[in-house]
Amino acid sequence: MFHGWALALKNIFLPLFCKQCGSRLLTEENGFFCPTCWELSPRVERPFCVVCGRPHPGAVGLGTRSNFACAECRDRKQRPYGRIYGAAVYDGTVADAIKLLKFLDRERLARPLGDLMGEFARRELDCEAYDYLVPVPLHRVRERERGFNQSRLLATELLPVFPNARLDESLWRIRPTRVQSRASSSQERRANVVGAFAVRGDRLTGGRVLLVDDVVTTGETISECASALKRAGVAQVDVLATALAIPGGGVVR
Repeated sequence: MFHGWALALKNIFLPLFCKQCGSRLLTEENGFFCPTCWELSPRVERPFCVVCGRPHPGAVGLGTRSNFACAECRDRKQRPYGRIYGAAVYDGTVADAIKLLKFLDRERLARPLGDLMGEFARRELDCEAYDYLVPVPLHRVRERERGFNQSRLLATELLPVFPNARLDESLWRIRPTRVQSRASSSQERRANVVGAFAVRGDRLTGGRVLLVDDVVTTGETISECASALKRAGVAQVDVLATALAIPGGGVVR
């Protein structure tokens, strides 16, 4: 009862407005985007690639809902991770929310983004199969400047969805790297992160790891992270990201 009155007073004296459409927000569930704009942001729906996670055209297979590998992943046999999962396409309000979280320190957005990932995980992952949730690390200098690691915030939000998993930060970034979004090519992205990660100790040896990140673009960062984890004796590495960056914001064939 008191919470309802407090929310009503807050809406009168400190109104919030959707950063997408400008409409007034009447709940505190998100705090930045209205439910309509949030739901309209494109999600990753079946069918999607069983390796890279990117959605296939809906008409493939006469509207089949079964997932299968895309042509690029069928041709590429060697990779340090098993599967990449993404809850949404990096577009619309989800992309805006990730930018607000990372670059404008809006830590509150970790909860709705984590909820989005959790809904996808319950639907598409075997949530009991993982021993550890491992966030993609920031270098200590960048984390000190930002004040937090957004991947750790997301992994913390996800923990209740994975009953057998613990949060682990044995993976660390041993040298600073440039922001990947500023690289102009996949070659630059690769060179930027090669050899940038290592694992401390042997706690993860033999374990099943779900690597958690906010956005997967070309996949160079998560490939380097997964390689470091595999060198440390991890038995299985899969990836769960909030969003997948897809050229043109569409689907892959």
